[in-house]
Amino acid sequence: MPNDQGLQILLTFSAALVIGVGIGILGFILGRLLAPSRNLERKRLRYECGNPPRGRARGLFMMQYYPYLIVFLTVEPVMIYSFLLLMQAHNSPSRVLLLFLIILGIITPPLVFGLNSARRLKLWSAE
Repeated sequence: MPNDQGLQILLTFSAALVIGVGIGILGFILGRLLAPSRNLERKRLRYECGNPPRGRARGLFMMQYYPYLIVFLTVEPVMIYSFLLLMQAHNSPSRVLLLFLIILGIITPPLVFGLNSARRLKLWSAE
């Protein structure tokens, strides 16, 4: 019976992953379909609350704590999953290790992006 329980856990995790990714893709598609897409000249003009416009419109502007938010939102799930996986580690350690490595592989790219963005101080200023 331990194999049935492991398979059930794997199926539950896979279903949750597919549903989560599916909802994200569905939201993206609905946003593209329902959002107004008129190409107006005013959209390309720079607007700076009464200040004289400088530079190109639609430039990269990062908020100061955005990279740290990404790092926090990446590290916290790893800690939560680590705790949950440790509770099941005594049943099948090899499967738990494999699942943890998969989760770590999924979460690593946003963590690297957040850390790299946090180091680039030039992105934090509007100049």
